Amino acid sequence: MTDPVAHPTRLLKWVALFARWTLGLLLAASLLLTLAWGALHGWIVPRIGDYRALVEARAELALGVPVRLGSISARTEGVIPTLELGDVALLDKQGREALRLQQVVVAISPRSLLSLGFEQLFIQGPELDVRRTPDGHIWVAGLDVSAAGEGSAATDWLFSQPEVVVRGGRVLWTDELRGAPPLALSEVDVLLRNGNWRHAARLDATPPEGFGERFTLMARMRAPLLSLQSGRWQQWSGQAYALFPTVDVSQLGRHVDLGQVALTRGVGALRAWLDVERGQARGGVTDLAIAQLDLRLASELEPLVLRGVQGRVGGHRDAAGFQFFTQNLRFTSEEGSWPSGNMRLGYQQAQPGAVARGQFDADRLDLAALSRIAERLPLSGDVHDQLRRYSPRGIVERISARWQGPLDAPLSYEARGSVRKLTLAATATAKAKAAAAAAAAAAAGEAL
Repeated sequence: MTDPVAHPTRLLKWVALFARWTLGLLLAASLLLTLAWGALHGWIVPRIGDYRALVEARAELALGVPVRLGSISARTEGVIPTLELGDVALLDKQGREALRLQQVVVAISPRSLLSLGFEQLFIQGPELDVRRTPDGHIWVAGLDVSAAGEGSAATDWLFSQPEVVVRGGRVLWTDELRGAPPLALSEVDVLLRNGNWRHAARLDATPPEGFGERFTLMARMRAPLLSLQSGRWQQWSGQAYALFPTVDVSQLGRHVDLGQVALTRGVGALRAWLDVERGQARGGVTDLAIAQLDLRLASELEPLVLRGVQGRVGGHRDAAGFQFFTQNLRFTSEEGSWPSGNMRLGYQQAQPGAVARGQFDADRLDLAALSRIAERLPLSGDVHDQLRRYSPRGIVERISARWQGPLDAPLSYEARGSVRKLTLAATATAKAKAAAAAAAAAAAGEAL
């Protein structure tokens, strides 16, 4: 009697065939990579000077502007060869020199050559002039990059490079549209990393004297999975971070559009996180430690002067509504002291089938100081009138409020809390009116 012979199933045959094809493709790719690597080291690197015109043409095709190379040399140190470019010049449409880089070092590989890029791009000591003209156009080193926001060839190329490093640069920012004085940043270091629809950037720079200490800006962004252009930052989402160990906020306000807000004084430390969704700022958090802050939130309001501002402030806003909160926020103002307390305000706009609603939670609030500070905030006229009418006084230990309807005219509300020494001016006014009426009645009786 013979033993039965086991026959492989159809699935097993397909798996074996797939494994053989995969192994063959891997061997072919390895062979192709080895040949390319050998050609790169044995043929291209020793004769790199003969390819200067080709490199210029490839760079011009990638950047979208004419590129001229003064010198080019190559050397092999380890596995990845490096190219050193001298006197790199970018020309404008009229053929004039728009930007010159004394030294550029690039690391190349077979993969980077196929994608018309580099493994790493290193730039030492560039000087860059950035200008915004009164018509809103932005010029970088003489080149108009206003249209680059939609994804130009230069931005697509830049944000497709694996790594870009800049050391010891200098940037001069001139904003003719705002009429602000030029801002010169020195010792500018930049690190940019891109890959797999993700972008990470860091900038360290030293501002001019009187502006503050050296600061840091960082960002981590991700592009949509189906995005076809690397430079379309309007579609990116992620988070940006800023650290200012010491900064004069009033100087910062000269170069940032704050709307009706006017900053006249404010020196201290600042760090902030900004949430970005498809290129738009949606919210953020800021940690403050400012000795004195003088600001006016609207032209028709009195200035708000705060001293010893410390704590965290944050919020989020979108089409559905907004949220605002403070954490361990304390300061002293001319209107009184704000204790170290927490506050959270949320509001949802009316939706089809649902009315607007909001909520307010807080602890350790000085109502007198809050009322006087509110006079300098851009609130509605009804809110200002009610605050002046009632003039609330007292310390709120805890409060939790919910309401439905508009923020300044709720349809229904519910509030729970604990308040010490609560007084309202309306109560005293009612008593005064009753006493006056009684006195008038008594006087009329005596007259009769």
